[in-house]
Amino acid sequence: MNFLWVQLHSSSYFDFFHLLKNPVKKTLVFTPNPEIFVRAYSDSAFLEILKQADYNTPDGNGLYVGSMMQEWLWFFHAGLKVFFLKKQVAQKYGELIKGSDLTRDIFSYAEQTDKKILMIDNYRIEAPKNSFEVKKMNIQNSLQTLLKNQFPNLSVHLLFYGEKSPQEIAELIQKEGISYVFSCIGMKTQEQHLVEIFSHLPGQQATIGIGVWASVDFLLWLQTRAPSGVRALWLEWLYRLMMEPRKRSHRIWDAVIEFPRIAVTPIKEPR
Repeated sequence: MNFLWVQLHSSSYFDFFHLLKNPVKKTLVFTPNPEIFVRAYSDSAFLEILKQADYNTPDGNGLYVGSMMQEWLWFFHAGLKVFFLKKQVAQKYGELIKGSDLTRDIFSYAEQTDKKILMIDNYRIEAPKNSFEVKKMNIQNSLQTLLKNQFPNLSVHLLFYGEKSPQEIAELIQKEGISYVFSCIGMKTQEQHLVEIFSHLPGQQATIGIGVWASVDFLLWLQTRAPSGVRALWLEWLYRLMMEPRKRSHRIWDAVIEFPRIAVTPIKEPR
């Protein structure tokens, strides 16, 4: 699959995860979904950031629909194929490789193999201004405990965005022998931050950086994922919309309306 001249990695989830188990060089992995491509369509700086990844993996069924629309299938025809012909679609375009699944599996793998993880969360909130920030501050204060409860044998270094410069983080990665860096600070910011950090690492540094947004929140049950049956039907987006209609409606609009539009809108390749 290819959108806006960003090539999405096409393989099985198993093969890609195996590739990440024992890296031999520094590697950047971004997990774009339709919403990210909508943002990158009107933000050329973000588009250039995505192109700097070693791997962009497909995170969202809408990418399948968009790919088929680029092959001149109607939107509803493509949607029906995605829903009813899941295996055939995945065989043709590659399996979905979601940030939430990678986060879960890498955390488990790292705990079993004594590999170290660095997690970068949003700005630390010290003086909350509203109820949302109070809740976020309480979560931030308990993150280490939550991680320890779920992964008692995992070595996790926790940083908050802005606490250290990209160069200082790169030095920490080398000093501590960090194998995986998870950036959870939101689209564009997390990818840009990882690019900056990894620019200070030597090429042979065997560290993988992954932009995963809210995936750690799902892992620690700070946000609730859709039931497994709903995910199996590829209807997680609908579940999230029903649970948080005000928060999710704009994102669903981007994924269902805006992304199909840009998928079939010819534009010149940026130079």
